Amino acid sequence: MVRIVPYTRQDSKNWDSFVKAHPHANLYHLSFFRSVVEKTYGHQSLYFQAVDENSQIRGILPLFFIRSLIFGKELVSLPFCDYGGILADSPEISQLLFQKAEELMRSLRCKNIELRQVSKQHFLDKKAAINTNLSIKTTKVRMFLNLPESADTLFSSFPAKLRSQIRKPQKDGCTCLNGGIELLDDFYDVFLFNMRDLGSPVHSKQIIKNMLSSYPRSSHIFVVYHSQRPVACSLVCSINDMLVNPWASFKRTYQKSAPNMLLYWEMLKFAINNGYRVFDFGRSTPNEGTYRFKAQWGASIQPLYWYRYGSNAGSSGDISAKEESFKKIWRKLPLRVTAVVGPMIRKHIHL
Repeated sequence: MVRIVPYTRQDSKNWDSFVKAHPHANLYHLSFFRSVVEKTYGHQSLYFQAVDENSQIRGILPLFFIRSLIFGKELVSLPFCDYGGILADSPEISQLLFQKAEELMRSLRCKNIELRQVSKQHFLDKKAAINTNLSIKTTKVRMFLNLPESADTLFSSFPAKLRSQIRKPQKDGCTCLNGGIELLDDFYDVFLFNMRDLGSPVHSKQIIKNMLSSYPRSSHIFVVYHSQRPVACSLVCSINDMLVNPWASFKRTYQKSAPNMLLYWEMLKFAINNGYRVFDFGRSTPNEGTYRFKAQWGASIQPLYWYRYGSNAGSSGDISAKEESFKKIWRKLPLRVTAVVGPMIRKHIHL
C-alpha cells in the first residue's frame, strides 16, 4: 500500500538518497533546490512523496506553485532549470503522484501543470492521445559528454580545429579561475551583460548565491579573465558522478578571443580531474547556436519530454516566443536598469 504524503525538512536525507539512487534523477530533484527557489523568489514549494507501509520512499514529485503576472497560476516541476518531474519505482506510483498534482491544480485553480521529464511517461502519452488538454513538447534535448580517464585523453580526441580554438584564448592572455562565493561579483558582471545582450531578463544574483550556500561542497564558479576583466563565467554543481552546468555566459565584445572555449575546457578538465564520469551541458534546441557549440565537444543527446496539462496546455510559457519585440527593447536598456528590473520580471518566467 502506497500513500502520497507531503515532504517535510526532516525527510531531506531519505529524499536525497532516493533521488541519488534513481536512474532518471537529476541535480534539481535534490532537496537543496527547493530552498534555492523559495529563498530567491518566494515561490511556494509543494513537494510530495509516495511512501510504502515501511515508510520507504517509492516516488517523488517536486512542484512549485508559480503565481506569474505574465502566465497566470501554474504548477511547475521544476522552474528555472532544465529538468524535473516525477521520479518513481513504477508507472502505477507515477500515476498516483500525477493524480495528486491534478488535485492541487483544481484546488489552487491553476491553468496548467508542467512536468519537465528526462524520460517518457507512458501513461501521460496515452492520456495525450485522447485528451486535448495534455501536450508533449519534445523540441529540446539534454546534451552530455561521457568523460575519459584523463584530460589529456579528451584533449587528444578533439579535432585539430577545436584544439586550436581552446589554445587561442590562452595565447590572447585569458586566464581562468574557479572557486566559490568570492567569484560571485565577477560571475554576475558577465552574466548581467550577456543576458542583456540576449534580450532576456537576468536572474537575481541571489539565485547564484543561494545555489552556492545551499549546496556548498558541490557548487563551483568559473570565471575567465582578459586583462583582469571578467569576460566569461559559469556555475557547475554535481550529483553522483555527474557535473552539471546550469548557467554559462560570456561577453560578446570579447568574442574574438574566444573566452568561452577556455571556459568550457576548464570545466571539462575540472570534471575529469575530480573523478566525474559525465558532464551535463544542459538543454538545447537542435541545430541552434548553443546546440552546435556543445556538439563540437562531442556531446551526446537525450530527448526531453515536457508535459503540460490544463486549459493552456499548448502554451510554452516562453516570453521570447511571444514577445520578440520585448527582446529588441531589452537589448537597448542600460545595464543598471536591467540589473534592477530584470530579476523582478525573471521571477515570473519559470523557464
